[in-house]
This record gives sequence, C-alpha cells and structure tokens, in this order.
Amino acid sequence: MKIKKLQIDNFRHIKNTEIVFGNKLTIISGQNGTGKSSILGWVAQLCDFKRKNKRLNEESFKEDFKYVFKFCPTNDFDKSYKVVFTYKEETDLLDSTKTITTRFQQKTDKSTERYRTDFDGRGKALDFPIIYLGLKRLIPLATEKRIAIKTTAVPQKYITTFSKLAKDILILIDNKIKPESIKSSNKDLLAMKTENYGHLGNSAGQDNIGQIISSILSYQKLKDELKEEYKGGIILIDEIDASLYAGSQINLIDKLYRFASTLDLQIVFTTHSLEIIKHLETKLGDDTVLNHLVLKDDLVSNVLNPSFDYVSNKIKNQIKQVDKIVKKKFICEDKVAEYWVNNLLNGCDIKKMVKVEKGPFPDGTLVSMAESKHSIFKDVGFVLDGDVKEKFKNKKKPIKSIFLPEKCRPETVMYDFLFNLSDNDEFWNDELNFTKQTCFNNYTDSNKGTHKRWFEDSNNKRFFGNTYSSLFNRWKKDNKSSATEFQKELGKLI
Repeated sequence: MKIKKLQIDNFRHIKNTEIVFGNKLTIISGQNGTGKSSILGWVAQLCDFKRKNKRLNEESFKEDFKYVFKFCPTNDFDKSYKVVFTYKEETDLLDSTKTITTRFQQKTDKSTERYRTDFDGRGKALDFPIIYLGLKRLIPLATEKRIAIKTTAVPQKYITTFSKLAKDILILIDNKIKPESIKSSNKDLLAMKTENYGHLGNSAGQDNIGQIISSILSYQKLKDELKEEYKGGIILIDEIDASLYAGSQINLIDKLYRFASTLDLQIVFTTHSLEIIKHLETKLGDDTVLNHLVLKDDLVSNVLNPSFDYVSNKIKNQIKQVDKIVKKKFICEDKVAEYWVNNLLNGCDIKKMVKVEKGPFPDGTLVSMAESKHSIFKDVGFVLDGDVKEKFKNKKKPIKSIFLPEKCRPETVMYDFLFNLSDNDEFWNDELNFTKQTCFNNYTDSNKGTHKRWFEDSNNKRFFGNTYSSLFNRWKKDNKSSATEFQKELGKLI
C-alpha cells in the first residue's frame, strides 16, 4: 500500500490543505507552528496493524492515539475535525480513500470523557504496519530516572547490520558497535554499546540514530517473518535532523532512501535542515516529495516541491538575496576586438556574465597565453582574431579560447564588408557625402596595414559610431547566423 495524499479539511489552523506523499521519501518542512508534527500524527492514526509480529524492541507496529496527539479541552473538545487520505493498495487499479473524523465522547454520568477518532463513520483503520518516532526519542538517556537493560536477544544478522549502519551514518571508526536493548521511563530502544561505553555513554545523536536504525531493521525482521505476505510499511520521524551534524544528516537520508526501496517503505519526516533539503532538491519527483508549509493570514498552506532558495529564505526569514554575478574574464588582442565582442553580445543573456579586457597583444603572444597551463590563466578565456584560425588548421585550438567571426582580423572583415556594399545601401549618407567613394578614398590598397589605417580614419569613425557600433550593427544585419554562432560558442566556453 502507498499513501498518496492527505486532504486536511479543518484542523486548528490548517484549512483545505493537501499534503502529497512520495513513494519513498516525504519531507515536511516549514517554520515552527506550521503543523508539521500534526501531519505525522494524522498518518499515525491511519494504521492499526492486526498481526502479532513485533519490532526488535518487542513493541507493536502501531501507535496509541495518546502518544501522538494531545487535544485541548478548551480549544478542541467542542470541535469536529476531518481529514481524508487517498491511498492505493498494491493489487488495486484505482485509488481508495479513508476519512478520519474526531468527536468528543462523554458518558451520561460524566465519569468518562475522551476525544476519539472515527474511520469512515464507524469503520476501521487500515491494517498496515507503522512506526512513529516522536520527539520523546530525543530525551537523553542520562536524564531518565528509570533505565533497565532488557534481556531481548537480537539475532546476529541484525546486529551486524546495526553496527555497519551506525558507523556509516555517524562516520565512526569504532568497529565493535553492538545494539543494547534498553527500557526507560520514556522510551524503548536499541542503544549503542562498545568496549568503552554502554547506553549511558550514548550521545543524543547516537541515541537518535540507534532508534531510527532499529526501526529499519524491525521492518527487515517483519519481511523475514512474513515472506511473500509482506507488503511494506511506514516510518514517521519527527525532526529527523535533531542532534545530528550535517554529514550524518546526509548519510542518514541516503541510507533511508536505499531501505525505502529494498523494504518497500514510505518514510515521512519533518525537518528544518537546509542541508537535507539542498541534498534532495535535484531528487524531487514521484519517489521524493517536499511539502513546505507556510503561514498566510494565520492559516497554513502548502508549497509543493519548491526550490531550495525558496525554502531557505522562508526558514531563515530573509528577503531573497540577489545573486552576485562573477563575470568570466576574456582577453582579446586590442580595443577593436574588445568593441566587436561586446557588440556581438548585445541583447544576449550571457553578456552580463562576461568581462572583456583588451591588449594590445600580438596574436602570437595571445595564442601562447591561451595555450599556457600557468595558474595565472586558470580562470581566463581568450578571444582570438579570425586570422589566427589558419594556425590551427591542422590542430585543435586552445581549450579556453574562441575565434571572432570570419577568417580575417576585424578591420579586414569590416573593410571587405563595406567595400562590397551597394552604393545605395542605407549605411551611406548621401546628404553628408559619406559614400563608398569618400569612405575608401586613399584606402583602395588591399594591404592589411591599409585596412587598419582606414578603420582608424577620423572621417570614417565619425560615421562608424561610438565604439564602431553603427558599423558592427550593419554587419550583424547581414550576418545574423555568424553572430548567433559566436554567442553559442562563448556560452559553451563559459
């Protein structure tokens, strides 16, 4: 059986709110007072396992109502609460529902008063195994008044698994961890015992992990006993991250996911841990679901599978911070190349990610820098002029470099482009007599040095625009594909 949804019609400050369950892991997060523990309590009430099989600590696979909820005579007894579960049995094609309502029961002689739950009127709870690990598990053993060592014999195969999981999750180097059955005034658990200390030497984290591991192994025991009749189960853990440092939290979550698969478990837990939520952010889907509860106008609503940033800002109670963009530095040969690169990136999202710095560098020097493995160039990219392409005709270009469009230096590219424009092109200004004839006056020599002087001619620069923007924009109008290709290649390089 798998629980799929919980619809809370009305329960205190939770109204018309739906909780979605993952096939394996379900995370319930939110600030204090948003009803996270209450959701675990409702799930705990859903199941009443009828078989006599016991957990490793000899407890049943069910929870008594009084250990999950405390109803207030002043605020709860005069109200009727209602929740609806949607679930699916293994052999069923369609989903089923189970409605739980509450009512205050008082005998006529007033000798008995209690608040009780009803299932589908006067029906029954689901016959399904469940383990609820509430906050009582976090009471330190050293503070308990009555502690007894039980004589419960734990089979060796579970002892071996218990030891390995304890070491893996807590990252311990002690190779001789064994479970020790303990009964105290508040809890019944398998504590950790080594050659150097027993249950009274357990840290709060060891105590917590010991109870979670023994719950997992209890389901392994149930599966071993029921064999083909085993149908899975549910584990509920309130404040799963309590008493655990970040590394252990992540290790625990990974182990729980693995056992949820092998033992067909649904593990539902509440947490404030941003480390856990960040770790699971990319894993959200059918198997892992995040429900984040928020308060709006004093009523709880659920945000399903939000981003980590959303949850982090809510839990920290802070306004979303604007990410500071660290621009990727690119070196080019000279200021003309710098102007052209920036123009090619106009209107492109990656422009804000790039900082172009100019030389002057001879092309040979720039190529040597691009090919260098010196640490000074570790985070630097290189924009090479198009005429350098010929040098890499038969070998790969430097891995952190990109070529400007065409196969010539920028000045030659623009020279050839304008030289082949029609005399009637919109680029020319007949009224001011800026024509092809005046533009190329005294610069008809095909020598590349002539192209550079032509490019820098003060009369031409007047019409080429600030940073040559008018000229570059006219070139882009006829060479959109080349400009787009440059943007894509630079994006890949970043």
